Amino acid sequence: MFSTEERGRYLGSAYLAATVEQRRALSSVREKKACALKADLKAAEKLRRTRYTATTTPGAPRPRRTVTSGQAEAEIARATGVDLAARALPDWIPPREPRTPGPVRLPAPSRRPARRQTPGRQLLRAGRLGWPVYVTAAGSVE
Repeated sequence: MFSTEERGRYLGSAYLAATVEQRRALSSVREKKACALKADLKAAEKLRRTRYTATTTPGAPRPRRTVTSGQAEAEIARATGVDLAARALPDWIPPREPRTPGPVRLPAPSRRPARRQTPGRQLLRAGRLGWPVYVTAAGSVE
């Protein structure tokens, strides 16, 4: 595609917009995918809940559905083989690699000159308005 204002300036490739039929088909595909994901979520929630058998006498609750060790191992193996991030966002840009720690920057030194320490004078507390209050060796407050 070339510019109409500047003769001969190439702007890049041009692609035609999707037709009405393509947009309807795309909407239908996305709706089916959403329904399938909702059904998966509902089935997973149903499997997650523990249900117990009904009883007429007091006793320890017994799970309604018992799982064998083979079934448990198979389900765990299926779950660990799935990349949940790739399944959740397959067409998004993958996250960038974590930054490696570079050289550590130390804070800049203070530009305020250091306060002179006068012998026999000690900082007691900050007074009103943030001014320091000093106590001399004789006990007077400055």
